[in-house]
Amino acid sequence: MAELSPEPRVAVVIRSCAWVGIAAHAAFILLFWLTGYPLLAGFNLLSVPIWIVARQIIGQRSNLAMWLLTLEVTAHAALAVALLGWSSGFQYYLIPLIPFMMFNDRASTLSISAASAAVIVAFALLRGLAPLDVELPRALQMFRYANMVIPFGMLGLLSYYFRLASTDVERKMTEMALTDPLTGLFNRRQMNQRLQEEAARFRRAGSDFSVIIADIDHFKAINDRHGHDMGDRVLLRVALLFGEGLRTGDAVARWGGEEFLVLLPGTHLNAAQEVAQRLRSAAETRLGALDGLKSPLTVTFGVAAFSESASLEGCLKAADDALYRGKAEGRNRVVSARPPGAKLASLPPPRAG
Repeated sequence: MAELSPEPRVAVVIRSCAWVGIAAHAAFILLFWLTGYPLLAGFNLLSVPIWIVARQIIGQRSNLAMWLLTLEVTAHAALAVALLGWSSGFQYYLIPLIPFMMFNDRASTLSISAASAAVIVAFALLRGLAPLDVELPRALQMFRYANMVIPFGMLGLLSYYFRLASTDVERKMTEMALTDPLTGLFNRRQMNQRLQEEAARFRRAGSDFSVIIADIDHFKAINDRHGHDMGDRVLLRVALLFGEGLRTGDAVARWGGEEFLVLLPGTHLNAAQEVAQRLRSAAETRLGALDGLKSPLTVTFGVAAFSESASLEGCLKAADDALYRGKAEGRNRVVSARPPGAKLASLPPPRAG
């Protein structure tokens, strides 16, 4: 199934202000008719269905909706100023049009820039050609203030949505910089930062921490036999299982390819080994019969604790060496790195029965 594209940003703005525009133009029909301006009343009678149509088509044809409303507002402002004079304030409705058009991420930059320039030209021409002051009925005189407040209110609304859009983009960019795009876990860069922080905390306060490096067994064979889509499914399932199996404060990252790294703050080696054994057992039980796989899915783990005598790189290498020892011993097991001079401790999977 094809992924649905996100809704155009301008659609959110149109949806938010459409009912205001429809109600305002409906009110204008009565106002202009009663004050003796049937041409303006008739124009607003046409404007109401234009706004309704624009609101109905924003999901599929957001560009057309934007251009319909832009033309309607421009023509309405020009006609009103030509008949009621510059002092009526209807020219101010042209001001929010430029950010409104700029907010459309589906239209070309060239077309938006040209339309914005046309709006500026229209504003200048109205100032030069329209009568400066026209004797207006009292009801329309009172509306001069509304014609200033409403456009600037719309400008404020557009600024609000622009702020939401920009902060959303910043958030997504931050997530992309810190997370693996497939699994949503931390990426190697972010995990390296967390590891550096834990090493600094250890040196400052003596707070233990351990690391686990996990590798999906026979992952290359899964890709070769079942395709990369299945490989991605396996990575996602393992990532989800690891995320569910850890405590608040622990961290897990996709370390590279089919490898994952788990950071366990405040955890000594024996406790970290227990965590790894629990994850190994959960992987074997919950992922062993993954639909579409012809062979059981298992994971091998290497565990190491950070020590004052070893660097962070040394700790990671110890966990990696323990992992490859587990691979050599038959996979689907937990191997712990011991202090220098001690043998590696290997925990094979428990025997059935």
